[in-house]
Amino acid sequence: MVNSGSVIGIRKLAALEVLFLGPRLVLVEYVCGVLLSAALGIFVLVRGHNLWQTLLGVYLICLGFNYLPLLIYAIALRDPKAARSVVEAELADTPKTFSRYRSQSLFLLVPLLVAIMGVCQSRRIHS
Repeated sequence: MVNSGSVIGIRKLAALEVLFLGPRLVLVEYVCGVLLSAALGIFVLVRGHNLWQTLLGVYLICLGFNYLPLLIYAIALRDPKAARSVVEAELADTPKTFSRYRSQSLFLLVPLLVAIMGVCQSRRIHS
Protein backbone atom coordinates (compact mmCIF):
# COMPACT_ATOMS: atom_id res chain seq x y z
CA MET A 1 0.00 0.00 0.00
CA VAL A 2 2.81 2.33 -0.82
CA ASN A 3 2.14 5.37 -2.97
CA SER A 4 3.76 3.78 -6.00
CA GLY A 5 1.83 2.83 -9.09
CA SER A 6 1.42 -0.81 -8.05
CA VAL A 7 -0.14 -0.31 -4.63
CA ILE A 8 -2.59 2.34 -3.49
CA GLY A 9 -1.83 4.41 -0.41
CA ILE A 10 -3.92 4.15 2.74
CA ARG A 11 -4.67 7.87 2.68
CA LYS A 12 -5.89 7.48 -0.91
CA LEU A 13 -8.05 4.53 0.09
CA ALA A 14 -9.79 6.66 2.72
CA ALA A 15 -10.05 9.63 0.33
CA LEU A 16 -11.67 7.52 -2.40
CA GLU A 17 -14.24 6.15 0.00
CA VAL A 18 -15.02 9.60 1.42
CA LEU A 19 -15.35 11.03 -2.07
CA PHE A 20 -17.57 8.33 -3.55
CA LEU A 21 -19.47 6.93 -0.54
CA GLY A 22 -19.75 10.09 1.52
CA PRO A 23 -18.02 11.03 4.76
CA ARG A 24 -20.85 9.98 7.09
CA LEU A 25 -21.03 6.40 5.80
CA VAL A 26 -17.26 6.04 5.73
CA LEU A 27 -16.84 7.35 9.27
CA VAL A 28 -19.51 4.93 10.53
CA GLU A 29 -17.81 2.07 8.66
CA TYR A 30 -14.38 2.83 10.10
CA VAL A 31 -15.59 3.49 13.65
CA CYS A 32 -17.45 0.17 13.55
CA GLY A 33 -14.36 -1.50 12.08
CA VAL A 34 -12.24 -0.27 14.98
CA LEU A 35 -14.67 -0.68 17.86
CA LEU A 36 -16.58 -3.82 16.89
CA SER A 37 -13.48 -5.76 15.87
CA ALA A 38 -11.71 -4.83 19.08
CA ALA A 39 -14.78 -5.52 21.24
CA LEU A 40 -15.39 -8.89 19.65
CA GLY A 41 -11.70 -9.74 19.97
CA ILE A 42 -11.71 -8.86 23.66
CA PHE A 43 -14.89 -10.87 24.18
CA VAL A 44 -13.35 -13.92 22.49
CA LEU A 45 -10.16 -13.54 24.55
CA VAL A 46 -12.08 -13.31 27.82
CA ARG A 47 -14.39 -16.21 26.99
CA GLY A 48 -11.84 -18.34 25.13
CA HIS A 49 -10.55 -21.52 26.64
CA ASN A 50 -8.08 -22.78 24.09
CA LEU A 51 -5.28 -21.64 21.80
CA TRP A 52 -7.50 -21.18 18.72
CA GLN A 53 -9.90 -18.90 20.57
CA THR A 54 -6.99 -16.88 21.89
CA LEU A 55 -5.55 -16.55 18.39
CA LEU A 56 -8.96 -15.52 17.02
CA GLY A 57 -9.29 -12.87 19.72
CA VAL A 58 -5.86 -11.45 18.96
CA TYR A 59 -6.62 -11.54 15.22
CA LEU A 60 -9.86 -9.59 15.69
CA ILE A 61 -8.14 -6.97 17.84
CA CYS A 62 -5.44 -6.59 15.18
CA LEU A 63 -8.14 -6.12 12.53
CA GLY A 64 -9.50 -3.27 14.63
CA PHE A 65 -6.07 -1.67 14.59
CA ASN A 66 -6.07 -1.91 10.77
CA TYR A 67 -9.07 0.40 10.61
CA LEU A 68 -7.49 3.02 12.87
CA PRO A 69 -5.32 4.80 10.26
CA LEU A 70 -8.24 4.72 7.82
CA LEU A 71 -10.45 6.33 10.46
CA ILE A 72 -7.87 9.02 11.18
CA TYR A 73 -7.52 9.83 7.48
CA ALA A 74 -11.29 9.81 6.97
CA ILE A 75 -11.71 12.32 9.78
CA ALA A 76 -9.01 14.53 8.27
CA LEU A 77 -10.48 14.19 4.75
CA ARG A 78 -14.21 14.38 5.59
CA ASP A 79 -14.51 17.47 3.38
CA PRO A 80 -15.03 16.21 -0.21
CA LYS A 81 -12.72 18.95 -1.54
CA ALA A 82 -9.89 17.70 0.66
CA ALA A 83 -10.55 14.10 -0.39
CA ARG A 84 -10.62 15.08 -4.06
CA SER A 85 -7.27 16.85 -3.77
CA VAL A 86 -5.67 13.64 -2.46
CA VAL A 87 -6.89 11.47 -5.36
CA GLU A 88 -7.03 14.05 -8.15
CA ALA A 89 -4.52 12.21 -10.36
CA GLU A 90 -6.33 8.87 -9.98
CA LEU A 91 -9.70 10.32 -11.01
CA ALA A 92 -8.61 10.50 -14.65
CA ASP A 93 -8.96 6.70 -14.89
CA THR A 94 -11.70 5.92 -12.38
CA PRO A 95 -12.42 2.29 -13.45
CA LYS A 96 -8.74 1.34 -13.13
CA THR A 97 -8.51 3.12 -9.78
CA PHE A 98 -11.60 1.31 -8.45
CA SER A 99 -10.26 -2.02 -9.66
CA ARG A 100 -6.98 -1.44 -7.83
CA TYR A 101 -8.83 -0.14 -4.78
CA ARG A 102 -11.02 -3.25 -4.53
CA SER A 103 -8.06 -5.61 -4.62
CA GLN A 104 -6.01 -3.48 -2.20
CA SER A 105 -8.83 -3.37 0.35
CA LEU A 106 -8.19 -7.09 0.97
CA PHE A 107 -5.07 -6.01 2.89
CA LEU A 108 -7.46 -5.06 5.70
CA LEU A 109 -7.72 -8.78 6.49
CA VAL A 110 -3.99 -9.11 7.19
CA PRO A 111 -3.49 -8.38 10.91
CA LEU A 112 -1.67 -5.09 11.61
CA LEU A 113 -0.51 -4.67 7.99
CA VAL A 114 -2.62 -1.59 7.28
CA ALA A 115 -1.86 -0.14 10.71
CA ILE A 116 1.90 -0.48 10.23
CA MET A 117 1.77 0.82 6.67
CA GLY A 118 -0.37 3.74 7.82
CA VAL A 119 2.29 4.76 10.32
CA CYS A 120 5.06 4.39 7.70
CA GLN A 121 3.14 6.36 5.07
CA SER A 122 2.24 9.07 7.59
CA ARG A 123 5.90 9.49 8.48
CA ARG A 124 6.77 9.87 4.79
CA ILE A 125 4.07 12.50 4.32
CA HIS A 126 5.22 14.52 7.32
CA SER A 127 8.94 14.33 6.57
